[in-house]
Amino acid sequence: MSIKVQKTILLNMLVLLSVILTSCSSTGETLRYEGDTQMRAKLKIMAIDNKKGFMEDYGDLFNAKYPNIEIELINFGENNFDEVLASENPDVLLTSIDQYEQLVQNNKLYDLDALMHKGEFNLNGVHQGIVEYLRVTGKGKLYGLPPQLLPKALFYNKDLFDKYSIPYPEDQMTWGEVLQLAGRFPVEDGVNGLYMRDFNTFVEALSRSYSLSMVNVKDLRVTINTDSYNRMFNMILDAHQSGAVIMPGLDALDVNDPFVTGASAMTMDYYYYINNNIGRAKIEQGNKLHLNWDVVTAPVNETHREISPYFHLVAIFSVQAKAEQKQAAWEFVKFVNSEEFAQAKSRTNSFTLPVRADFVYNPEGKRLEAFYKLKPDVNWTPVNYDLLPKGFYGKMRDIINSEGKAAMIGAKTLEEAIASMQQRGQQLLEQNK
Repeated sequence: MSIKVQKTILLNMLVLLSVILTSCSSTGETLRYEGDTQMRAKLKIMAIDNKKGFMEDYGDLFNAKYPNIEIELINFGENNFDEVLASENPDVLLTSIDQYEQLVQNNKLYDLDALMHKGEFNLNGVHQGIVEYLRVTGKGKLYGLPPQLLPKALFYNKDLFDKYSIPYPEDQMTWGEVLQLAGRFPVEDGVNGLYMRDFNTFVEALSRSYSLSMVNVKDLRVTINTDSYNRMFNMILDAHQSGAVIMPGLDALDVNDPFVTGASAMTMDYYYYINNNIGRAKIEQGNKLHLNWDVVTAPVNETHREISPYFHLVAIFSVQAKAEQKQAAWEFVKFVNSEEFAQAKSRTNSFTLPVRADFVYNPEGKRLEAFYKLKPDVNWTPVNYDLLPKGFYGKMRDIINSEGKAAMIGAKTLEEAIASMQQRGQQLLEQNK
């Protein structure tokens, strides 16, 4: 797979028993749990994916089992989701968690609970934290499932830990415990304990863990200059000044980062780091790459060590309530979330993890169960940046990075840098009021 294709994937990122079971929709339409694989239908699927990538990821395998169902992919953009939904009346929806929640509130999705519970669908094989998360969002009901998830974990270099006789990190460590561990590595040897991509990446990681938000969307007010953020910024600056953490300001696609080169003992990133960074380094360097790595869970909040705020659901697959092809739509949603589909995908490498942990591609025998050990935070509400001025997130990220760098090199005091983040961020919000 070429690096160009990998970048594209990164950025955009069943043999069942023939048991007849039924579930009735609000319109009186009856759905069977197991439909005829030879049924004929034209299935309209609404997603942000391009057709080629979608068919490679899902459609080709589905059509191998349902050869007479034609797939028509309907794309939507950043600001036209509702418009496309109303005009195209799709059968299947691929949505983010925000869109899923809104669709549930507006009764736009078909309740799949009865079909899943009465049929041979093995819901127990799906990450139960994800099921619980979607049930909470669906007010007790399940309206869809994501075939893949993208969680974060803490990567560590076993050889560096062994070299300096430092115990390996463990699952469910807090950020404080991780930073204490990172501080044990000798900076004088050119080794840092933890690599984070840049200042803002570290800010976002900690703020998610401590349930902090940089902006109050309702009041259009930046909320960085607060006691909670001040404590967090001091933690970051202390870790930098001690040499425990390095934040060089690299791009996410830079392969030879300090962890890959062996200059940092740990880093935290999404699952795709395995293929995008470590995997590409292997391709480029071959036997010259000596990186003996493994993973534990991402750092947690000490009050909820079983929960991780670093879960990303790639896309939730649902049947649209007013779909014209409900049976075919159910067959598709069922298939891409099935054990059969997960098993087929487990034979190939990917940038995402299957929601079914039993079918992880793991030829090197790494502790990939660490990605599944924690549960998503059902109480976490992401910032809806669609309600803010266009481009706010990217510009605010640049402001935090620039002001954080000024504090790290001593050009500004931390108090001055925080005050400037607050002021410049607020100006961004007020530009398009």
